[in-house]
Amino acid sequence: MLLLHTCLFVLFSVLIDHCATRSLEENVEEFLVSPKYTSYEDLVKLTDKWETKYPDLVKSYSIGKSVEGRELLVLQMTEDVKEPHYERPSFKYVANMHGDESVGRQLMIYLAEYFLANYGKDERVTKLLNTTDIHLMPSLNPDGYASSEEGSCESLKEYKGRNNAKGVDLNRDFPDQFDSHKSDDDEYMYGGRQPETVALMKWVTSKQFVLSGNLHGGAVVASYPYDDSSTGQDCCVESRSPDDSLFKHLARTYATRNADMLAGDTCPPENFDGGLTNGAHWYAVKGGMQDFNYIHSNCFEVTFELSCCKYPPAEELPKYWHENKDALMAFIEQTNIGVQGVVTDDDGEPIKDAQIKVQGNDHFVRSADKGHFWRMLLPGQYNITAVAPGYSIPPYTTITIPANQSEPVVVKLSLHRRSRALIAEHVRRARHDTDGISAADFVHHDFVKMESFLKDLNQQYPEITRLKSIGKSVEGRDLYVLEVTKDPGHHLPGKPEFKYVANMHGNEVVGRELLLLLAKYLCTQYYSGDERVQKLLNTTRVHLMPSMNPDGYERGHVGDATSIKGRANAHDVDLNRNFPDQFGDTKDNRTPEPETLAVMNWSLSEPFVLSANLHGGALVANYPYDGNPEMRSGHEYLTPDNDVFVHLAHVYSDAHLKMHLGQPCRNVPSEKFPGGVTNGAKWYVLAGGMQDWNYLHSNDMEITLELGCFKFPPATDLPTYWDDNKEALLQYIEQVHKGVHGFVSSHIGHRLSNATITVSGVRHAVSTARDGDYWRLLVPGTYNITASREGYETITEQVTVPPEGSISVNFTLMPDDPQHWSSAYDFRVLDNIINTRYHTRLELYAALAELENKYSKITEFNAGDSMLTATFHQLKMTDEVGSPEETKFHIAITSSFYGSQPLGQEMLLNFARHVATAYSIGEFIHIRLLKNAVLHFIPNIDPLANKMIKQYDGTDKCNLEALEEEFGDSLYTYLTKNDLNPLSNYTREKAFISMLESERYDLVLELSSGNEDLAYPELCKNVYEKYAQEYQQSRNIDNKYQCSKSNSKHGDLIDVLYERYNTPVISAGLSCCNMPVEREIAWVWRNNLRGIMNLILMANTGVSGFVRNEEGLPMRDAVVAVTGVQRTVQVSRNQAHYKLMLPPGVYRVIVRCHNYQDQMLKWTVEEGVLKSMDIVMRRINADSIAGGQFAPLPIDNNPQMVYVTGLTLDHNSNPLSSVEVSVRPIGAKLVVAKNTSDASGRFVLALPLDFKAKEVVAAATAGGYITKSKHVVINGQENLTPNVLFKLEDDDYVLGMPRLVFVMLAGVLGVAVVTVSAWCFSCREKARDSRRQYMFTQIPSDDKRPLCDEAPNYDIIRKPYYDNEDLPVSETDSEEDIVLLRSDREWKQVSEE
Repeated sequence: MLLLHTCLFVLFSVLIDHCATRSLEENVEEFLVSPKYTSYEDLVKLTDKWETKYPDLVKSYSIGKSVEGRELLVLQMTEDVKEPHYERPSFKYVANMHGDESVGRQLMIYLAEYFLANYGKDERVTKLLNTTDIHLMPSLNPDGYASSEEGSCESLKEYKGRNNAKGVDLNRDFPDQFDSHKSDDDEYMYGGRQPETVALMKWVTSKQFVLSGNLHGGAVVASYPYDDSSTGQDCCVESRSPDDSLFKHLARTYATRNADMLAGDTCPPENFDGGLTNGAHWYAVKGGMQDFNYIHSNCFEVTFELSCCKYPPAEELPKYWHENKDALMAFIEQTNIGVQGVVTDDDGEPIKDAQIKVQGNDHFVRSADKGHFWRMLLPGQYNITAVAPGYSIPPYTTITIPANQSEPVVVKLSLHRRSRALIAEHVRRARHDTDGISAADFVHHDFVKMESFLKDLNQQYPEITRLKSIGKSVEGRDLYVLEVTKDPGHHLPGKPEFKYVANMHGNEVVGRELLLLLAKYLCTQYYSGDERVQKLLNTTRVHLMPSMNPDGYERGHVGDATSIKGRANAHDVDLNRNFPDQFGDTKDNRTPEPETLAVMNWSLSEPFVLSANLHGGALVANYPYDGNPEMRSGHEYLTPDNDVFVHLAHVYSDAHLKMHLGQPCRNVPSEKFPGGVTNGAKWYVLAGGMQDWNYLHSNDMEITLELGCFKFPPATDLPTYWDDNKEALLQYIEQVHKGVHGFVSSHIGHRLSNATITVSGVRHAVSTARDGDYWRLLVPGTYNITASREGYETITEQVTVPPEGSISVNFTLMPDDPQHWSSAYDFRVLDNIINTRYHTRLELYAALAELENKYSKITEFNAGDSMLTATFHQLKMTDEVGSPEETKFHIAITSSFYGSQPLGQEMLLNFARHVATAYSIGEFIHIRLLKNAVLHFIPNIDPLANKMIKQYDGTDKCNLEALEEEFGDSLYTYLTKNDLNPLSNYTREKAFISMLESERYDLVLELSSGNEDLAYPELCKNVYEKYAQEYQQSRNIDNKYQCSKSNSKHGDLIDVLYERYNTPVISAGLSCCNMPVEREIAWVWRNNLRGIMNLILMANTGVSGFVRNEEGLPMRDAVVAVTGVQRTVQVSRNQAHYKLMLPPGVYRVIVRCHNYQDQMLKWTVEEGVLKSMDIVMRRINADSIAGGQFAPLPIDNNPQMVYVTGLTLDHNSNPLSSVEVSVRPIGAKLVVAKNTSDASGRFVLALPLDFKAKEVVAAATAGGYITKSKHVVINGQENLTPNVLFKLEDDDYVLGMPRLVFVMLAGVLGVAVVTVSAWCFSCREKARDSRRQYMFTQIPSDDKRPLCDEAPNYDIIRKPYYDNEDLPVSETDSEEDIVLLRSDREWKQVSEE
């Protein structure tokens, strides 16, 4: 029996233990019961909940904010988390770097919840939190996550969700070790990077983590550093770190605990041996996070790809949790492998930032706060030491890391402080008289001396100089150039090139001597520790050419102030007239001189960014252009980059001790230069100048510096020239780092040379160098910068250039695939880009009609349905076509007014397809557009276009001219009545005008060609100029064709149409070619789609509303005028609705209506917002309220209610108290709110929130006053509808009748009563008089007899007709009512019944 009881007890215990275990597991993983992804908002709440429930285990913090302002949350988890634990190593997981790779994000939330629920219950979890400082970041890219879609296994179009809110891939945004222009300064490290990247970089470098995992999706593999390689190849080359074996161990630790990862072939066609890969061997990632961690901090990071599907459905999350739970914890446990310890000095004080070095391994880690360090190592024997500034290097300490290590090996390293005398010891160097320049240097150097000077510098400073000859002069002298830079001899990608060229005119020698002095100054200051010079030469490749014309110099002589002896070269050619010129050849530049050719070839061989040409004979900074089309001096001719050139000129002039004064030379007293700068052509024109050639034929921006009035001054003046120019020379070189710089790469990381970099609104481009690097000088401001290259899609970024320094912007270009472009930008409307051609008139109409058949809900093709469309067929497109359009903008999109420009109607057809397709697939922007506007597509404005198309021969017709008068010209003639054609009745022109008057378009967009400008009414320049800028910034510039001058009559026509018919016409030039070859139509479409779309999207920005009076009635005669915009808007004829398209800004508005007071308003228009602003007009001479204004009643701030306030007044505008004011819905009798007015006539009503933006009936009732009601529209924007006014009239009604009517009626009745009474009285008197004349006596009883004998009985007979035989009737009798009496001779007694 005892044995039986014992067995039962044991069995019962096992069952209890089993049940308890199951119960515990269910509790700690209860987050798997109803799996779902945790939103950002829920994550914030969840962290707050955890911190409250587990205050000693977890705390949350943010390392920064995303682009859209979301916090970058981190969960710190360790035992006693509120206190610092310097002895514990720090570990981090970072997930969701790519916003649409969501598995890792949710696993971090699960892992946190698992740790918290199991701490103290599970030994493994407890040990982890007791020994390791764990940091979990669920999402580095919360903005991308918010825009991703659950169930999407691949990234969305344009990598939406994967990238951050600015479209940047965060795992390509970190500093890269193989970046040729890398630097340790903050400008390189943080400049131009995304806020998420900067936040993480600062977090990593400040915290000094030991180990980290970066969680991704889209594959299943463990990828270890390096991600990039020095080879530049895109894949298939291992790039190993010094700790390659350790990284493989770390990656294997995770992969062996994840069955799918270990298999290596979970996501075909990828196949990874053992689930591991070297990052660069898989594919190269430039600017990746795991490489940054390893190179710039103590942290060893491995990337784990966790799922084939990037954003799998939430029901699959439990599977991923079970697959990864053990691996996640095992990887954290690796933080404690290797060695850890403390670095202290002789006094036992901790030393921070000491380098912990392992013999034979180039990678070191640093000691953290309190001197603690951790160095992960595989099992084996190692020699380690610590190195710190100011301390002697101790001998190596030998340590042994055991196999199957469970606890770190602990070692203490002690450093001995060096003697202060040793630290302070330095070698005293001889100091020159003036910044390294001695008095002996201030001499004139002929060619031999110059050559010797340059060679001596090169031999003395070989590490920072390189001397070369770029060619020879006419007489065989070398044209020397001295490079001064760190690592000279070749172009380093990312390092800008600068050049000074002097002595172009041989007798202008100051620049020659200044460059020799500058060369020595830079070399000596670099080695003397001048930080400014060191930074300059470390980041800039400076080229100094002291003499471009050594032959001419030899002919000059000291003391020459103004002559031209030695100015030209040995062939007597002025070299500054010998370069190719934009306005054609001259006798001076037909044959290039050897010096010119040498400089041109040299200038094109290096990617120069900035330069200056040093001259003499004046004191001014001269900027391009030097010539103008008329070659007339005194007429400035400016470059597209004039603002940059003016800035550069002022930089030099303002830094020069005298130039900024603008004083003239003695020999030319009238020649003054304000601010010391001038435009070349405005000073005097010249053809064949070097600075114009540089700007037009290279990336180089060059100005000419005239350094003094004396061309060949005595040597004694050279120190003064040096003092005047030294600072200016340095500051000018530093300008090479202003603006934008970066790299252009292919999608697989290849650097792309000859890619074009353009700035919207600036018709000048630069090209990338051999290594894909570029520099674009710009003044501070915001720009749209586009990178393009043949064979690749263009990409545009909005960039803000800071006031100081430059910004780095890298571009990644995708291969140019028309179908890919169409899918990405044109909703795959392949007809718009494939087999493009010109359509005849009938073909065009057929295509538009086909759109009506295909998209019948939004389109309607009208071809002769009315008088308006009989001449001009059109396709109308809007949301719910056929519904009321009174409140919508009406935008006409027309072909060109000129038949010689048929390109426009092809763009019209393309755009119609584009918008219709976008609407049909649910694109929000296009749906909103068609809800706000009606688009009228009107082709074939000029029928001559049809003739041009029929005669087209398949070649470019860029300067196509019509043989007949084009519609635009004939319309202008008809409107101005100048030179009318007597043979024409102008039928088409009249129909066009009739169409404008009838439709009252808010905008007409004419699609023209032959130019790339935007023409608009001159009267509204201040408004439409903003749209023009937006259009130019949105389109891609096509440099294939040369634009001709605009048609001035076209501009006059646009002005006339605006002035006479209040119709703004914007003409968008699509291409410089009137009629390019048909294959180019697709490119024109691609270049202009964004620009056209942005113009049409004007309909989404502005103000609209209704104009009503105080009673809510429409003011149909009201007009709305915006100050500064020469256009008045007439409200609609039905509901008095107005609408105005306006660019963002602040506007003053006047609203007028006859017999009503003008309303003066101030509007703030925001980008992409169509504001609703209803306007209430007040009658002129309206009574004012007696007593003035009253303070408003206090209102409860209940968000669930809306409030109506106002006043009740009597006829004389005196406040009425105790007036009952009520509100009821229209058509209903039930009152929903009621209140009474106070002593000041004020009232407030509270209505349920449901009535917001609805129309109701308000009524005011008071004794002695007529009840008054009115319709009130409840405010839809705010919770208050103020200023509802009731003016009550006295109640003059008596018995329901007006008082006057009652008095008149009572008077009539009174008179009638008196009259009747008088008549009755007179009758009575007459009767009394009659009775007085007769005496009556009673008749005896026996004499009684009937008064009348019995008479015959008469029957009444009715007949429906007239019988002539019967008694005749009178004329007034009716046939229908004839009554005949029949006599029976005798009366018969009627028996009683």
